[in-house]
Amino acid sequence: MTVLGLALRYLRGRLVTTALTALSIALGVALVLASVLLTRGVEKTFMESATEYSLVVGAKGSPTQLVLSVVFRMDTPTPNILRATWERLASDERVDVAVPVALGDAYQGFRYVATSPAYFAAMPWRQRSFAIARGRFAREDSIEQPSYEVVLGAETARRTGLQLGDRFFEGEEMAEYPLTVVGILRSTGTADDRAVFLTLPSFWGMNEVARKMQMKPLTAVLVRAKRMSDLPALHRQLNLSQETQAVFPSGVLLGIFNLLGLAEEVLALVLAIVASVVVLYLFVSMYSAMRERRREIATMRALGARRATILGLVLLESCLIALVGGGAGLVLGHGIAYGGARLLASRAGMVADPFAVGLLQPAVLACVVIVGALAGLLPALSAYRVDVEENLAPLS
Repeated sequence: MTVLGLALRYLRGRLVTTALTALSIALGVALVLASVLLTRGVEKTFMESATEYSLVVGAKGSPTQLVLSVVFRMDTPTPNILRATWERLASDERVDVAVPVALGDAYQGFRYVATSPAYFAAMPWRQRSFAIARGRFAREDSIEQPSYEVVLGAETARRTGLQLGDRFFEGEEMAEYPLTVVGILRSTGTADDRAVFLTLPSFWGMNEVARKMQMKPLTAVLVRAKRMSDLPALHRQLNLSQETQAVFPSGVLLGIFNLLGLAEEVLALVLAIVASVVVLYLFVSMYSAMRERRREIATMRALGARRATILGLVLLESCLIALVGGGAGLVLGHGIAYGGARLLASRAGMVADPFAVGLLQPAVLACVVIVGALAGLLPALSAYRVDVEENLAPLS
């Protein structure tokens, strides 16, 4: 029988212990992998959403609040700016695209987002695209004749149960201005999945304060400059104004990530402790198994097995357990990441890619096998030094 056959036979002989050891390894690997996948996925989603536009222009106040509310819908909106700000930016020769955004209340917790068709337009620099799963985009309308048509994000449609053609309103005071669902977006994996999109005239028409204003309000303007060299002057000009501030969304996001650095360090420490416990458990399991098999090992030595064969046998068993546990951990880790991604999608509209496959998975599996070999090294050396005469002596 080959060394591999002997190793498999011994592992089957102590199936419960082997299974429990492999399970502990799988849980440790799954926790590490899921944490890495979710962290990377969330950071990627945040960065892709924040770097599409050069500037976010809004009212004076907190830059972080402005970016979180407008880009990620994770904070209360800042005070309004006037429509004239958008019109000036749209006509500025330094600006490639200026997209107006007006944030309203919410329908069953899903934010009203009023904007122009440019928000959904395909651009060469965009890292994501908007596509209709069912229906169509809202038609362009006018202030005099708002259409009150809405397009739902994928998560909004799923959670609210609204279908094409449904009419709805939030609160009895809005019964005079019911909205009609004309389209449902495909999932984008961003905060847009949790939005109710409508046109600016429709938003101003259903808002009692905006309806009476001559100069209509906006929450912010998303700006994409034609040239990077134009950004400093544009940024400075908007911030010198008494009404507006211009914020680099990627800069705000990097600041948030820096603040969260301590939490990531704590998470890394916890994962290191978990990995240490798993390695210790594997070592104890292998060492106990070796102590129980000293008489078998002595018999094998008496029958002609070399010390190197015994050493390789114990190391192979440890590596096999680590390989099985590591493989199961990769599958389980992706499953946990998928569940976490779904939870994030339902709460914040951000979906990390739970099935991203790259160098991470083989690197993790290789590390697990190497660690398994190291954990089995001392038991293997103990087996290597088993004294034949002493362990073959009569038990009585």
